Amino acid sequence: MGGTGPTGPPIVSGLVARGHDVTVFHTGQHEVDLPDVPHLHGSPFSADGIASTLGERTFDTVIATYGRVRLLASHLAGRCGHFVAVGGVPVYAGYVDPSAVFPSGVALPVREDAPRVAPDAPRSAGYDVAPIRRTEDHVFALGSAGGFKATYLRYPTIYGPRNPYAWEWNVVRRVLDGRRTVILADGGHGIHSRMAVRNAAEAVLLAVAEVAGGELEIRSLPWEIASPGRAMSAFGGAESACCVLDTTRLREDLGYRDVVGLREGMAETVEWMLANEDLLRRNGTTDPFDYAAEDRLLSAYDAALASLSAVAEPFRTGIGRMKVPQTAKGSLPETAKGSL
Repeated sequence: MGGTGPTGPPIVSGLVARGHDVTVFHTGQHEVDLPDVPHLHGSPFSADGIASTLGERTFDTVIATYGRVRLLASHLAGRCGHFVAVGGVPVYAGYVDPSAVFPSGVALPVREDAPRVAPDAPRSAGYDVAPIRRTEDHVFALGSAGGFKATYLRYPTIYGPRNPYAWEWNVVRRVLDGRRTVILADGGHGIHSRMAVRNAAEAVLLAVAEVAGGELEIRSLPWEIASPGRAMSAFGGAESACCVLDTTRLREDLGYRDVVGLREGMAETVEWMLANEDLLRRNGTTDPFDYAAEDRLLSAYDAALASLSAVAEPFRTGIGRMKVPQTAKGSLPETAKGSL
């Protein structure tokens, strides 16, 4: 289901290379270079569209990376042996809105059994993530009822070619435009797991098999005023949260290993961005790239720091050094000598 997005082509190619007979179901609006496999064109977003396109077809394995997964799972229950669904890490409680849980944010590293958002949770920080939880529950409920063997993979933030949400473009475009400064909220302390598209595809393939040029100045501003830097994080929440995933099960149960390293994966990403620069400039990310406003913000921030320096000076000069006993030489101040 899908097959033409960021991870679709390497998944399809990997399945073909492993000897599978592959059929791709998608809308047909975005054709890409794929191996010579049959395509089914229809709407994977409605029950009628799914039923009219798939009919009574049966499959050994279905990989759902696109469309309404709940509707796909309902139609394919009893019509496939293994249903592999792909979701995302926003299902973890505290990921999108760290202030929604206590202590703030998710516990690191995040395991598969970490607390999830409630199935009826309201919108939080501008995002509605409860449907992700309901989709997971629905897929596993069908699996428990014998509809198929169910596997659910949660993608982290993906980078690489064909990514419609290319967060790296916020940096790449500034380099192309000759900017020498990038505003980064809280010094980049919000750390999130990211995965190259080919590595994400490898994880899916293993689940199918196992059923289980110059310097750029980084200016750190506090989150409250670093609005240009917020566009570089996947979710503009209330603070710079972290989400580092525990991949133990992926590595130990499925034998996962990276098929592409960070440098190579980022190089592929940048090459794709350069080849699609016009498209990304028209519809890259939500970043406004308002450099004049950024410069005004930086000037105001520098002026504020200068004015605060005089206020902070008494604290810098008024705090003396703590006297430390020279215990390494066996000598102590007179007031500390005596019998113990």
